[in-house]
Amino acid sequence: MSASDKKKLRKELETELLTARQRQEQAEAKKLRTITIAFVSAMALVICIALGSLIVSGIQRSGIAEKSTIAATIGDEKLNSVMMSYYYNDAINEVYSNAYSQYSDYSNLYFEAIGLDLTTPLDEQTNPDTEETWAQFFIDSALDSAKSDYTIAKAAKEAGFTLPEEDLETLESNISNIATMATINYGISSDAYLAMIYGNGASEDSYREYLERTALADAYYEHYYNEISYTDEDIRAYDKEHKDDFNAYDYSYSYLSYTEFLEGGTEDEDGNKTYSDDEKAAARTALKEAAESMAAAKSLDEMIELSEKVEVNETSQVAVNTETDMLHTNINATLASWLADSSRKQGDIAAVANTAADNENEVNGYYVVYFDSMTDNNTAMGNVRHLLVSFEGGTEDETTGQTVYSDEEKAAAKEEAEALLKQWQDGEATEESFIELVKEHSDDGNAAEGGLYEDINPATSFVSNFLQWCINQNRKVGDVEIVETEYGYHIMYYVGASELSYRDHMISEQMKTTDRDTWYDGLLEAATVTEQNMSKIKTDLIISG
Repeated sequence: MSASDKKKLRKELETELLTARQRQEQAEAKKLRTITIAFVSAMALVICIALGSLIVSGIQRSGIAEKSTIAATIGDEKLNSVMMSYYYNDAINEVYSNAYSQYSDYSNLYFEAIGLDLTTPLDEQTNPDTEETWAQFFIDSALDSAKSDYTIAKAAKEAGFTLPEEDLETLESNISNIATMATINYGISSDAYLAMIYGNGASEDSYREYLERTALADAYYEHYYNEISYTDEDIRAYDKEHKDDFNAYDYSYSYLSYTEFLEGGTEDEDGNKTYSDDEKAAARTALKEAAESMAAAKSLDEMIELSEKVEVNETSQVAVNTETDMLHTNINATLASWLADSSRKQGDIAAVANTAADNENEVNGYYVVYFDSMTDNNTAMGNVRHLLVSFEGGTEDETTGQTVYSDEEKAAAKEEAEALLKQWQDGEATEESFIELVKEHSDDGNAAEGGLYEDINPATSFVSNFLQWCINQNRKVGDVEIVETEYGYHIMYYVGASELSYRDHMISEQMKTTDRDTWYDGLLEAATVTEQNMSKIKTDLIISG
């Protein structure tokens, strides 16, 4: 793997290793960062300390030293070594789990690329990017997490916010799962099991404290966001200042880089090529000619045909990509500026120069772009209820591993859906009676809520048939129809449009995110973190080996 590839992977790791804010973002999906049976099992497998030694020497020790040693302070709060170990070990496990989840069987190559040896103690190897030990890297990550948790939890308590009942139930269920896991798999107590994973002094009581603080911080972070609201005047003012940001575009483009036209070059003994100024100038001339030839096309089809005739060096190829419903803020700034021009019309084709950041006269490439359409997203979002009749039976496809249903199995589900729809139509045929029908017969997870889904928009992650029915702008209140998806047959009921348009919804969400982040950053800036005595933290952990 080349040095550039390793550098790229290291940059990716920066987004994988959870910063305080990334951890908090998970709360928006209402996922408590608490320990399930599967997670605890993973921890037991991932952190490969000498378990036999731990059971004999570690678990039997009282952990008095760890409990009395202050590892760090956050404001007025003191974290002993036990509490710090929870954050430290979970920081390590989260990195390992994220990498394995993303790269699966190639995760070892990933760790090799970013310079983390899973078989060497963390305090005996250096992180190439920080030039500190990996142990210190994870200590810093743990301190960031702890700072976020303690700071937000303190704000929650000052606001009189308490952990929602459903979150408390989840937390207690996970604590119970740990006790069950400890007994069934090891025949030991939950305290002993936690000590086996986190080290001396770990116990169910202190671990519950850790989870409660984490859950409270996550819940309040989400609560703070949800409680922010704006007037229509606020939204209109923001929209005026960011008029292009919430527009979406359909377009096709090809990016031509001058490096694709480089020829010649001088190769050194390590195989690295360098090019003279004349060779670079020749490449830029060839680049401009190729881009202008493609931009002379009169249609997208012709542009694609011309792209196939562009001659580039042997390491490159020209491709035309198509983007649909792409938000202005997600498009390269150079390309976005051209697309957002008020004179733009369908069928426009141009070669848009991409210049060097430090020299606007030095062209590094061209976007050859075809404009199809723009929408301002000022459309209604849908609120619907649905009743799902799932397919039953099915066989597993040996190639894809997916469940495949026969025509007979699909027909049976459709027949049931049609019968339920007729039952509703023959009755009161109101939204209230539809809700009762859903609660009694729907196979979907939201049956208890009457099958309600709100604020459905083009970006909502629903399967296509379901989504398109919901966002159809011709939909009227009370519309009912049966829709087939890969899950079965859905009896759809259109409740009505949301109060906000999709555009205003996006504006409001962006404003809330900005204001929430300002609040959050202010809390962290005011908080002080001091690393004290880390001598009781297992910095010599071997992640796998």
